Amino acid sequence: MSSTILVAEGDAAIRALIRDILVSGGYYVETASSLASASALMARQEPDVLFVSADLVFEGGCDLSDDADRLGFQVPLILLVDAAFDNPVEAVSMNRALSYLKKPVDRFQLEMLARQGVVAKKKMVKAAGHAREILRMQTIVHATLHMDDGAFFVLDEEASILDCGGLIQELVNPIEEQISGCDYLSVLPEFIAIRQAGTLSEVRATMKTVCIEEKRGGVVVESCIKPIVEDEVLTGFIVTVRDVTAKRWSESGLAAAEKQYRSVFEGATDAILLIDKETGIVIDCNGASVRMLGFEADAMCGRDIRTMVDHPDQTMNAMKTGVKRISYEYLRRKNGSSFPVELSLSYYTNGAREVCVMSGQDISRHKVVEEALREGARLYRAVVEDQTELICRFKADGTLNFVNGAYARFFGEDEEEAIGSNVFAHHASLDRQYFVNWLENAHPAQPVFDREIMLTRHGGDVRWIHWTNRAVFNDRKAVLSVQAVGRDVTDRKLAENALGRANQEKEQYRLNLVATFKSIPDAILTVDNDLIIMASNRAAASLFNFDRGRMRGLDLEDLVEGDGNPCVGVLKQVLKTDKPVRGYEIELEIKGIGERMVEINCSPLVGQDRQHNGAVLVVRDVSHVADLEKQLQQRHGFRGIVGRSSSMQDIYQLLEQLSSLDSIVLILGESGTGKELAAEALHYGGVRAGKPLVKVNCSALSESLLESELFGHVRGAFTGAVRDKVGRIQAAQGGTLFLDEIGDISPLLQLKLLRFLEQKEYERVGESKTYSADVRILAATNVDLLESVRQGVFREDLYYRLNVMPVTLPPLRDRQADIPLLINHFLGMFSEHFGKSFEGVSQEVMDLFMGYSWPGNIRELRHALEHACILAPGKTVSLKHIRKDLTDNSQSSPVMMPEIISEYQSVHFVPRKPGKEDILAALQQNVGNKARTARQLGIHRATLYRKLKAWGIDT
Repeated sequence: MSSTILVAEGDAAIRALIRDILVSGGYYVETASSLASASALMARQEPDVLFVSADLVFEGGCDLSDDADRLGFQVPLILLVDAAFDNPVEAVSMNRALSYLKKPVDRFQLEMLARQGVVAKKKMVKAAGHAREILRMQTIVHATLHMDDGAFFVLDEEASILDCGGLIQELVNPIEEQISGCDYLSVLPEFIAIRQAGTLSEVRATMKTVCIEEKRGGVVVESCIKPIVEDEVLTGFIVTVRDVTAKRWSESGLAAAEKQYRSVFEGATDAILLIDKETGIVIDCNGASVRMLGFEADAMCGRDIRTMVDHPDQTMNAMKTGVKRISYEYLRRKNGSSFPVELSLSYYTNGAREVCVMSGQDISRHKVVEEALREGARLYRAVVEDQTELICRFKADGTLNFVNGAYARFFGEDEEEAIGSNVFAHHASLDRQYFVNWLENAHPAQPVFDREIMLTRHGGDVRWIHWTNRAVFNDRKAVLSVQAVGRDVTDRKLAENALGRANQEKEQYRLNLVATFKSIPDAILTVDNDLIIMASNRAAASLFNFDRGRMRGLDLEDLVEGDGNPCVGVLKQVLKTDKPVRGYEIELEIKGIGERMVEINCSPLVGQDRQHNGAVLVVRDVSHVADLEKQLQQRHGFRGIVGRSSSMQDIYQLLEQLSSLDSIVLILGESGTGKELAAEALHYGGVRAGKPLVKVNCSALSESLLESELFGHVRGAFTGAVRDKVGRIQAAQGGTLFLDEIGDISPLLQLKLLRFLEQKEYERVGESKTYSADVRILAATNVDLLESVRQGVFREDLYYRLNVMPVTLPPLRDRQADIPLLINHFLGMFSEHFGKSFEGVSQEVMDLFMGYSWPGNIRELRHALEHACILAPGKTVSLKHIRKDLTDNSQSSPVMMPEIISEYQSVHFVPRKPGKEDILAALQQNVGNKARTARQLGIHRATLYRKLKAWGIDT
């Protein structure tokens, strides 16, 4: 038959868990949520083990152990305690429990305690039977054993306690209070149980009485175990325990006590002297007194204490009257010096002699600390007086007992007059109430109270003061005093008010921006670094053909149909490079409208921490503007290139044709003619604009470095190659590779480059693996490559491979008509860079620039203007601001073609951003021709149209 276990636990989850574990172990389990219901269950059926929650036990109302006793049941109790329960062992002892189990429940411990409980149940039942059998003997044995002054135990044959009596607590000190029925060894402290176990084994083996002696603390205890034999069968034991200290006390015991006393005496850090109370003669001294006073121990014994203190009469009188403490005295060393001590005195009688035990503690360090405290107080006063803050100290009732000079000056009072007045006299009633409430509820855990209040300074000026109050408490946690520091924060409060108004204006500005954002016809879209849409306007919803209310939080790539959408490509490029993309024009298929020419602008979003948090995309429909541009025969610039001369118009047309192709383009021209700008225009005007543009200056690197830079290398390919390196070709994958100064590379590298251009395959330095490349090649040089081929410096096959589509940029001397336009462009750029405002250059400077040959081309012109803008204060750049070498090389009048003279003389040099009057004047001069007016003003035609429309002008 399975054992029955009763579980009383208030937590249903824990109750169910214990039930499931025990049922799976083969036990029959009854559960109850309260002690009352558990008692009712136990009355119906006797359980074998009780598991009871300690929480239910301590709530009271019912004691299951008492109920079990009342019913005559022998049931072991196991307490269920929380993990944080304090002292579960004590709880086990108090409730006569077998053991305890911590919650949350450990399956192994639960099953182990259940087994122990069942075993304990059997033992308890068996012990109860034995108790009934020996009840008759118990009366007789009690009468016999209680005649002794020791303790006794009556054990059965298994050493379970049947009866006990006498001085058990004094001599045995059992670990259990209720020990009847328990195993004898289990109730003993561990160090006693070990020896008693051996003795029991010896008695069982010999059937003879065995006595042992043990020293417990300072007591000698004799334990005798006598076997009870009936018909030569061991039926039990009688154990007697007696204190035999007095009997065993001997000279060796006295010596041990003396040794212990001397150890304490010599180990003390204070000087200890044993003095004859009547004569003042030193009887004995410890090592600390020898070290402190400098005497030998033999020399100190026999000396009069009066020769060793600074106040002998007072010290002797204190000893004779039984004083126990002298707070301040000086002891004299052998060398004549003295040191302060605090003396503690105690007395005892040795035979007929009264002895004083004098203990002296060196308080030299205490004196230093006291002096330091006094000095600290003096410095505190000096520091407080020099502070500009208002500092005061007041009692709990508000009475001032200290103020500094700043406090007194603020209220126009004398420091002496202020002391004794009430600190709250200057406070408004509401502020006073706040302080009173804090003082009534102040606690050492929160001793500080801060509040900003308005106070009227002497003279009528109202100031904001920030008070920091720190309470000082006594040992009963009541406020003794308050130290208060007041700081004038009027300027900060005014700044906060101003900031509040600024925030209101900022919020209004934000609302205006939101309204503007919604009304702008351009499609505007903001995304985070993962292309998740953060905001959009109506135009963006129309562009991507999606419900605007559902766009936020979606992935842009999930909204866009088809692969290779330029909007997504531009966003990815900006997020990767953290660089903006400006004026990227492309034809885009818009659902419901068809193909439209759009201009894409994209910039990174920068957060308050200066980190890039995403990007903003603006898509503008420029189909109308594009149509107008196609109708115009002349352009002021093209994708960052400035110029309107006929030669540049041809270049623009050629670059526009080549932008959408993947053919190799060789850009030729002198140094400074803008070859790199032409390469950028080809890249950003083509289908690869969303991919990287990687530039390589071939003349700046040696042959080995250039090869590694172009193709990359693997670790260990050459000395110094400590790790793999990505080459420029691999970095430009999907984009454009621009090889500047291609005419300066070595013959060996020319051969490797030729193979790459032919097959679009390459190998990294130090590696035999072949990689394929998807890049467009743009090359540039200021060298006559055909002449280099004739001289054998440049490979002929590479020349023909590169010369697929040559673009030759004219030098500045061949496009003098562009000089005024370039001057206006650079002046606008340097105006922003140097924070100045330049309207133009003087006629002398213009004549100089138009007549100069510009061997350094546009780069030289830019640097000449940069030099002049640094020196010029603003507005007009005059001849005195031009570099001397330019003026020296152009002493004679410039010679220009008549058409150039007439063209630049007709140009009006105006600021970079012309106003309404400038535009109207130019429009009138050009007889209403908007294209010619825009070229003259150096602005885009669309900008001119927009301004005229805003002003309501129709020409």
